[in-house]
Amino acid sequence: MSLNIVLPGATRQLADFVVATSYRDLPPAALDAGRRSLINFLGVSIGGAHHEEVDSSLKALQRLGVAGTVPILGRKERVDAVNAAFINGTSSAVLDFDSTQMKRTNIHPSGPVLPAILAFAHGRNVGGEDFIAAYILGVEVACRIANGVFGENNPGWHVTGVTGGIGAAAAVAKLLGLDAEKTVAAMSIAANQASGLREMYGTACKALTPGRAARDGLLSAMLAAEGVSAPDKPIEGRKGLSMVFTGHEAPHSMTKELGGAYEIELNIFKPYPCAIVTHAVIDGVSRLCAGSGISPEDIANIELEVAPVAAELAGHGEPKTELQSKFSLTHAAAVAATHRSARVEDFSEEAVHDAGFAALRKSVAVQTRKGLRKNEAFVLIRTSDAKTHSVHVEHALGSLEHPMSDEDIAEKFRALVEPVLGAQRARDLLDRAAMLSKSTDAGSLADYPV
Repeated sequence: MSLNIVLPGATRQLADFVVATSYRDLPPAALDAGRRSLINFLGVSIGGAHHEEVDSSLKALQRLGVAGTVPILGRKERVDAVNAAFINGTSSAVLDFDSTQMKRTNIHPSGPVLPAILAFAHGRNVGGEDFIAAYILGVEVACRIANGVFGENNPGWHVTGVTGGIGAAAAVAKLLGLDAEKTVAAMSIAANQASGLREMYGTACKALTPGRAARDGLLSAMLAAEGVSAPDKPIEGRKGLSMVFTGHEAPHSMTKELGGAYEIELNIFKPYPCAIVTHAVIDGVSRLCAGSGISPEDIANIELEVAPVAAELAGHGEPKTELQSKFSLTHAAAVAATHRSARVEDFSEEAVHDAGFAALRKSVAVQTRKGLRKNEAFVLIRTSDAKTHSVHVEHALGSLEHPMSDEDIAEKFRALVEPVLGAQRARDLLDRAAMLSKSTDAGSLADYPV
């Protein structure tokens, strides 16, 4: 007599894993990556907290009468929990300095997941270990779905917005102590709100996407906790997320080897506040100019050879705004030729309209080559004396193969946070984030008003 064994769907497998896994089950590599990612998130969120686009977003909420007691990172205002998640998620992305996982997509998983659980944790005395576990598991869900469903043939979805909210819902469900059935419901409610378009890149809408995903994830988990019903196969169903967004069934690999290497271990950190596909260009131009003593006045032209996706995502040849400049290979090259690096102020409105940068941008030619990685580039500079200087950047700074050190990340944190909180409070927050596993109130990380 044969038995017909029905295996749970992918969503239920992920939910079962979230429910069953505790902080003590997480390997040191995942915990270390979580610590680095948390520090990076706090830095870029506080650094971006007073950006004009964040100001505008908060003003819009205030005009609608939004109020509450939940803090916003790096600001004095307080709002309700779902809108704190929204603003903090937006702040995390507005400088385009957030961490990225490039396994198959360019998902930024911290932006949706951390604001959701940070807002939830306020006033609830959530322990550091529980918070860290929920964060790492939420990232696991967001990245596994993103990398399983999407790939190189993505027609234009902003993957952070499509799967980030599902990861955020799973993370909040973990902190709520929901069982697997309700965790599935939380993920399903979030999947029903999934969205995000690459057409938004170069505008504030890109930063709004992780904020919206964080808000939706938090609300979805709370709705599930109260018994709101939802389907049990939101990802793999016949009309679920995978089929609707890509036309393909969700692959079995999406849940393969759960509990092995964790997706958060593949997070990489940006040394430059712009699209990650421009970083190899910045490295290459900086290296050539520094190594050969090339000044901007010496440059006749710059030739770049990059992956097709780099040209697709960062193709603003003549950026008109600050946010467009972050998605411009030509502007990245001009900045690197001038400063031999790239700083936050190099992507300001003033920098966009700077005559020197504008002249250099016109000297840059971009070509693509299939087979190049997103963090790889060939750079050639031709100087006015007809000499050529070239370099192949195989792995950009910040990649897994060429990572930022703990001190690099700490220095980035300090540079972003000290102007907002002051040096002493920045040091205190950095220490608290590094030792969060010992805390009895993880939510207090956000309680550093200006």
